[in-house]
Amino acid sequence: MPRYYIDLRSHFGTHEDTDGVDLPDIPTARAEAMRRAASLSQGWSHLPPQYCADIRVEIIGEDLQPILSIPYFELSQPSETGH
Repeated sequence: MPRYYIDLRSHFGTHEDTDGVDLPDIPTARAEAMRRAASLSQGWSHLPPQYCADIRVEIIGEDLQPILSIPYFELSQPSETGH
């Protein structure tokens, strides 16, 4: 099973996932990234818009190359699947 790293990038810096997580595929890694972002999003609601625009979650593959970048506006939307 591949290992994915889910990093949080913002105006304030980068929080790198140094442990990673074993997941079966990219859609599952994206769902995990969205789950993690949801747990942090309450803390972002008070930020000025220019700071929110800088927030993104990046999924990094086990080869340490970026796979997917999810911007704040997608992170702040309700899940399409309702999960």
